[in-house]
Amino acid sequence: MIKLLIEYSKEFELERIESTINRLDWYLSNKYSLSSLSFPKNIDVDNLKEIKKEELVEAVGEEYDESKFVTTAESIVQMYEKYEVKLEDFIKSIGLSVIPEVKVSLTNYGIGGSYHLPNEIIVNINRFFSIGLIRNILHEIIHLHIQALIDQYKISQWNKETIVNLLFEKAFPEIYKEPNIPMDTTKIRKIFEENFPNIKKVISLISE
Repeated sequence: MIKLLIEYSKEFELERIESTINRLDWYLSNKYSLSSLSFPKNIDVDNLKEIKKEELVEAVGEEYDESKFVTTAESIVQMYEKYEVKLEDFIKSIGLSVIPEVKVSLTNYGIGGSYHLPNEIIVNINRFFSIGLIRNILHEIIHLHIQALIDQYKISQWNKETIVNLLFEKAFPEIYKEPNIPMDTTKIRKIFEENFPNIKKVISLISE
């Protein structure tokens, strides 16, 4: 099974805000809107790069509610049980090695979800609730499993997201939700459908 290790802390909240500000130019250049990022309520989002660390520490301290994280973590564990076997079977079915343990960091800030190799995902619990929360976690876990191929074939950001969405649709059609992608995905979908489940071939053809 792919075991989830759920973590959260006030220190991580501060790290998440700082890393989001540091990557702000990347987000905006890749067609993410400022409204898709979460920050503490008292922060001036029009001057993010001018904010001092002391202000961030204070803002996090005012909003941090550990009981919210505890409740959310319990909900994730309960919901994940329904999908963990199917997730592992799907990863194996497309010829990839299963990551046995995934660290799930919960946060109130930043983008909706992100991931870091080899086995960490970050989930914004202000952006997703209930089934949307588990959908986000499954999405990010798929990202982790295909990232080596994404790097190998130098796949662009939105092509990568489209591949993950198509994989998710195959794996969990009952909870799949069509995302808003800022590009025409017709060509990628055609390549995917013609070559699935050979995910390496799919990604290699998309890179051409």
